[in-house]
Amino acid sequence: MNRAPATPQQYIRFLKIGIFFTALFGMYLGIQGLYLMLVEKNYVTGASLFLAALLIAPPPIGISRMAKEQFGIDLSIPVRMVATTILLFIAWLSLP
Repeated sequence: MNRAPATPQQYIRFLKIGIFFTALFGMYLGIQGLYLMLVEKNYVTGASLFLAALLIAPPPIGISRMAKEQFGIDLSIPVRMVATTILLFIAWLSLP
């Protein structure tokens, strides 16, 4: 029952793995969105997926840091999660 507290190295490793998988998922959504917009001419679904990819991508790719620096809009994690969920729902509903 007594769990040893996680060491900082274990915690950082866990965070790195999470960021890696989030970045992969964001790139997948971005590529799918671009494909749907450019090849399939399905603009609503493609734009929704592409914007969702920008919202969930980590800071080097994502839009959250740019929005804060350029426009003064703070996109916290709960705001990004809700917006991404809504965009993914819109993409799901607009699929043929």
